[in-house]
Amino acid sequence: MSPGSVGDRNSRPKRNKTELACDTCRKRKSRCDGRRPSCSHCDNMGLDCIYRPPLTSLETDASVLTRLSNIETRLYALDQGRTDLSLASTPAQEPLVIKTWPQAPKFHHAAAHKMFNYWANLRTKLEDIPGLEPLTYVCRVDDNDTGLFSASFESPVLAEIPISVVVRGIESLFASMEGLPFIFRHLFLYGGLSKEVCLDVFRRYLEVPPGHDIIPTFKSQPIEQLVVQAIALKHMAVVAGERMLGDHADLSFRQALQQMWVVQTLQNPRALPFRFLLVIMLLYLYGRPYHALSILQTLEPLVYHTAPKENDDPAVKAQYEACLYQYFILESDILSEVDGVPSERLHTVIVAALTQNRAVAHPNVFGNELVAAPVDNHQSQEIRAHLQLRAYMNTILEHMYNVDRAYCRPSQVAAVVTDIARRLDLWYWTLPLNMRFPRHPSSFCLAPSDMWHIMDELRFRYYATIFLVNRPILYHVLHVRFENAVNSPNMDPPAPNPIQDPWVYESCHNCVQNATMIILLHSTRHQSRRHEYFESWCNLQHLVAAYATILQVQTSSISILLQGYGDPDQLLDAAEVVLEHGLNRPGNLRESLGFLRHIRQSLKRNTPRTPSIGDGYATSPVYSVASHHSQPSHQS
Repeated sequence: MSPGSVGDRNSRPKRNKTELACDTCRKRKSRCDGRRPSCSHCDNMGLDCIYRPPLTSLETDASVLTRLSNIETRLYALDQGRTDLSLASTPAQEPLVIKTWPQAPKFHHAAAHKMFNYWANLRTKLEDIPGLEPLTYVCRVDDNDTGLFSASFESPVLAEIPISVVVRGIESLFASMEGLPFIFRHLFLYGGLSKEVCLDVFRRYLEVPPGHDIIPTFKSQPIEQLVVQAIALKHMAVVAGERMLGDHADLSFRQALQQMWVVQTLQNPRALPFRFLLVIMLLYLYGRPYHALSILQTLEPLVYHTAPKENDDPAVKAQYEACLYQYFILESDILSEVDGVPSERLHTVIVAALTQNRAVAHPNVFGNELVAAPVDNHQSQEIRAHLQLRAYMNTILEHMYNVDRAYCRPSQVAAVVTDIARRLDLWYWTLPLNMRFPRHPSSFCLAPSDMWHIMDELRFRYYATIFLVNRPILYHVLHVRFENAVNSPNMDPPAPNPIQDPWVYESCHNCVQNATMIILLHSTRHQSRRHEYFESWCNLQHLVAAYATILQVQTSSISILLQGYGDPDQLLDAAEVVLEHGLNRPGNLRESLGFLRHIRQSLKRNTPRTPSIGDGYATSPVYSVASHHSQPSHQS
């Protein structure tokens, strides 16, 4: 080769490296020049040139975190060696991939109302109800509502109220903050709806001479005023027992919903807290999960596009994070009980925020140790605890209640149950001392009756998580003969299928115990509160599921699991009282209660009453909670 030819080759311009090739060139494995909007190859061939969008930093972070989680899973499996004897006798476990901060799956069968369809012992007792469709009745009852949300609703009060009454309601609301549910407190303290903000929306009415009171009509008020006005009046009506204030609150809220189109077109970040308040009220005051989910998911573009910049004020960033956490909890809670599609795009942002926030520890089930985050106040500790439990619940839904696991066997979910149970136990013991709570009915009865009620929702979420993770095991034990009969290749009667693994019955015991705790917690709150309280519709659905579980165990061959918890009938009676009487009791909940009572009466006709140990009233946790602290102590 001549020196001249070498020099000519070195003088040629180097080809620039293409950062992103189009999809057509990728498939054909052709060299793409990356020209936009159409590369040279596609342009010459007359083909559509499509470029995939580049990964954002948030998507890259999420991808890295997912791979890290997978690696942690493999390392843990290698470290453990899978030497547990109880798992060695079962079929090979499929590899588990526990996502970082998972979201609720698109479809699952964990909802309380779906038990009426998928649990054979319940479904057979409802066959004499004409036209019953267990999977759709919740939505159907909502659509046929003739109350506040119907077009023919007639209010017993005028659509107006003095502003002085509204101001008193706002002051009363913030003065009794500790008595509100966690999600309300989080919105008011961190989500941008402080007392000053709530009063500021009525500023123009307050700038009047002393002695003058303005009485605006609801139709003339903007939606921000109507929503704040509704929650303030509803709270004051509950505390003071004034029904007329409650009627004004309902009418104000109805007017806010009618103005919802104004909120939809107003893409202003300042409107975000008021929209969240509207969603929370639909869920906690009116029991409308489908409406709440619909409005919540319309917030997704606004939340996604209003992310703060790096140089923004820390208070702005903190408020944005509060909105993300609220969205994650609310969407997950609703999708635990109704079918829907979670927001994929916003979930990526939520995962990034949760991962970067040192105040929220990683909920990875396969971590060796959960280190309590160095948070400096109760509110931060509380939101951390709620987020972790919600992530565990989403993990349970994904791995134990999906379509492929509609009727899972204990051996198929043993690893999930074991690891999540271990993490939940560690989660409890890493709570600060002043946040720990009773975990057994006997300690529940011994605890002071005036125990810090601000922890009620966290306690409930913990009981519901353990109840949820163990419920498929209990289902298998209750229905194993049905499953064997269906799957048996011959027509002979199925032989008894004794369950050899002791952990299966331990799991059933945990399920029954926490179903009891759910009923006890609701019952004691109902008895101790002199007035009605705000209650999440989703929490009440867990109460429906707990009732159905106790009812089936009571009339089964494993009814011994109820011994030590008192008379099961008293537990069911207490649950019925809570489901029937309260502030948030929509038509769909009353329908569920009607089904439960129908099943209970049917079982009573066909099954002898389950005996209890000793006097039912003397051993009943429901009776003990009401009477334990009223009995005089005997000292020697």
